[in-house]
Amino acid sequence: MARRPKRFPPHCLWSTGAILLALSACRSPGDWAGLQQQNENLRRDKGRLERVVAQRDDAIADLRAQVENLKSFDPDRPADLFAPVKLEIVSLSGGRDYDEKPGDDGVTVYLRPRDADGDIVKAPGRITIQLLDNSNLDSPRVLAVCEYTDADTVRRLWYGQFGTNHYTLECPFPPEISPPVPRRVTVSAEFVDYLTGARLTAVEEVSVSYPAD
Repeated sequence: MARRPKRFPPHCLWSTGAILLALSACRSPGDWAGLQQQNENLRRDKGRLERVVAQRDDAIADLRAQVENLKSFDPDRPADLFAPVKLEIVSLSGGRDYDEKPGDDGVTVYLRPRDADGDIVKAPGRITIQLLDNSNLDSPRVLAVCEYTDADTVRRLWYGQFGTNHYTLECPFPPEISPPVPRRVTVSAEFVDYLTGARLTAVEEVSVSYPAD
């Protein structure tokens, strides 16, 4: 004999809306405040994401415009017409006192990139300065290495007033050097052009002073 399906009394048959309404009636004012705060946070997040997407779309549009501009140029154009091809260590480079105590405790290097016509160019790039002790040619000693890789930092190191036009790079010696730094230090500079990837180098010997000098 087949079993009859179980029947629930009418008062047990609640609609979904009635259940939600009953549950919402049980919420405290604090719960409602929390929900409102969550909704507000979601609205803020949505607005922030929309701004990020808009900025990304603008950046993509700018890049596409740049690509179209490049396509409009002659394919045989000299891409490196104004790119640096030579690196120069200015003669004013030398030992400097950074701590206002007697004696030099580092070397300041003035660096100039030049193009194929010999003109100074304010080219962006990655710069590495190495200070060497070559008093013993059989065993050169590295005194200090200073790297400048951040584009914004390198840009701020450029001086173009009163006919200077050069990078000014301060490279201090480590706090403790043994044996002492010689009076003549070899500066080895490397410049890697951001636009062409060209690697330029220059070497110069500079003087370092001590309290007894």
